[in-house]
Amino acid sequence: MERVVGYTNSARYKCLEDLQRTSTDFSLRYCGIEQCNPGHFFGPYVRKNASVLHVILKGKGFFKINGEIYPLHANQAFLIIPEQTTYYEADADEPWEYIWVGFTGIRSFEYLSNCGFTDNNFIIDVPNTEPLKNCVLNMLEAHELTFANDLLRNSELLKFFAILIQNHGENSKKTTYDYPGAIYVNHAIDYITLHYKEQLRIQKLADYIGIDRSYLTSTFKKVKGISPQEFLVNLRMDRAASLLKETTSPINEVASQVGYKDPLAFSKIFKQYYGMSPKNYRNSTDALVTVHKKFDYTPKTPF
Repeated sequence: MERVVGYTNSARYKCLEDLQRTSTDFSLRYCGIEQCNPGHFFGPYVRKNASVLHVILKGKGFFKINGEIYPLHANQAFLIIPEQTTYYEADADEPWEYIWVGFTGIRSFEYLSNCGFTDNNFIIDVPNTEPLKNCVLNMLEAHELTFANDLLRNSELLKFFAILIQNHGENSKKTTYDYPGAIYVNHAIDYITLHYKEQLRIQKLADYIGIDRSYLTSTFKKVKGISPQEFLVNLRMDRAASLLKETTSPINEVASQVGYKDPLAFSKIFKQYYGMSPKNYRNSTDALVTVHKKFDYTPKTPF
């Protein structure tokens, strides 16, 4: 019996979806090709995990993101990233045909930035879409669930991005390569921001990202000027200060909400950080001024 996962094959729509992550670096999650009907639309929608890149083969339509509407046509690509509300619609007279790839991984930002995408630029030109179309067709052809096909699909994904990056390099005459360490730091910051309430450990963070602990620490310091541990404390203290002023929660609950099981340890660090106890700060009317001190993080802080 043929083993497939989320595979659709019709005359106007071919799609492969629900693929499992095969690499923390960069991994295909879904892909497809569609000749859209006039006025076909998708959204408004917020994607939670994977980024999605559409490449327009022919026709036209428009893409809306951050309240801005962008008319698009053949030989352009538009990017959808997680946690952004987007909407796109095919033209009523010349509906577009496009391919798409959905992907995750800690190197996604690195690859996208080398294609020409930025925080404020979600659209690039693609002079020749045929090689990219062939990559997606090869991915769709490898729809059976086998280890060899996992490798084949991801090799085509890398080839897909290599084509885009090469195109961008030729157009921009870019000769330098973005320092990839910053990519790991960005992912570390995202992870800490999401999990600062938990008992974080640097080893767990390094394992999640997939790099060596000492490399993560040294790179974080190089990029941000502080260690991951200091970043975590800064974040926790900022959140704690807000909770003390904006809620009536007891000190021990505030401590727990920002990742400290021991309220005494929390109060000690808060006082070192701000120069006053949590209780005094809650009762004060003055704005806080951070007292920059070196902290004795051991053994009570888990990071």
